[in-house]
Amino acid sequence: MSIVNEGSGPNVRHFMYILVENKIACPQCSLVTAVFALALPAGYESFNPADDQPDNSPEAWERTEFAAVLSYVGYLPDAVINRIASLTAQYRLSSEGAHPLWRNHCEHCQKAIEEELLHEDLDSPFGSMGIDLSEAIQLHQFHEPFEARVGAEMHDVEP
Repeated sequence: MSIVNEGSGPNVRHFMYILVENKIACPQCSLVTAVFALALPAGYESFNPADDQPDNSPEAWERTEFAAVLSYVGYLPDAVINRIASLTAQYRLSSEGAHPLWRNHCEHCQKAIEEELLHEDLDSPFGSMGIDLSEAIQLHQFHEPFEARVGAEMHDVEP
C-alpha cells in the first residue's frame, strides 16, 4: 500500500474505473452487508509532484504499471458520485472523523465501517485481490473518466 500526498484536488485519474463489491459481517451488528471500494486498472495516473515542480505541472502525473484499490477517498466528481448512488446508498460521503471521506455503511444498522477493516489486512475484503478472489466479489466497470483524491492506493491487486 502506498500513501499518497495531501491536498484538495484529485491525485489519481484514469479513463475508466471499477466499483468493487464484496460482503462482510458488520463489525457492529454481525449481519452480512455489502461493502464497496473503488479500483483503477494498471495504467492509471497518480499525482506525485517533485519538490522543485509547481503543483500544476503536467510532469507531476505519473503512469503506474499496477492496478490499485483506493481507500480513504475524499473527493469524487459528480458523475462518479451519481454512478455510485445508482448502485448503492451504503457507500457514501461521511463527515464522521476529522475529514469527510467516502465510507461504507452497514445496510442493516447504518453504522460506518472503518476503512482499516476493509483494506489493511490481507484477509480483509479488499486487502489482497489476487488469484484467490472471494466468490462474493462483483466488479462494476465503467468506461468513463475518473478522478479522485485518495489517501492510499493498494497495489497488490488484479481487478
